[in-house]
Amino acid sequence: MCRFDSSDLSSFLLNFLPIAITVVAGMILGGYGLFLIPWFAFWIFFFFVWEARVLCSHCPFWAEPGKVLHCHANYGVVKIWKYRPGPMNKLEQRQFIAGALILIGYPFVFLLLGAQYLLAVIALATVISAGFNLRKNVCTRCIHFSCPVNAVPKPIVDAYLKRNPTIREAWEASGYRLDV
Repeated sequence: MCRFDSSDLSSFLLNFLPIAITVVAGMILGGYGLFLIPWFAFWIFFFFVWEARVLCSHCPFWAEPGKVLHCHANYGVVKIWKYRPGPMNKLEQRQFIAGALILIGYPFVFLLLGAQYLLAVIALATVISAGFNLRKNVCTRCIHFSCPVNAVPKPIVDAYLKRNPTIREAWEASGYRLDV
């Protein structure tokens, strides 16, 4: 996934469509439809500010020219942060995971409060399925190597870094060592 491909974006988004449909329907059926508004507001904050800062600003896609990000996961995010070629630190990784857990966990509270147990189970199954699919088919090919869910093998990471001296220098400055 070294270059943007719209089919990767479509595939990425389709992973989350069943989750979104299930939890939105469940929250509405459970009588908590108004609580979708703060959830959607958090989406905007998370994807355009929080995730953009702690995750995306480290990604090689962020370094491409232009004010808008073109990638398989956060296409369309406005680049308000400076590109940081080094790897994410542990605090940034924890922040990303915390934000993702809030984003995913929020609707489950209202599914349970609204007694939408079947939809909660279906939503949980779709979250698990999407997670496995991403881990197997996306995270094994993604060039954002310091993402906490990245699964690219070290020899491939090293080969990429050898071909990209700016990123390599920043990674080595943070303590990363290439296998020779």
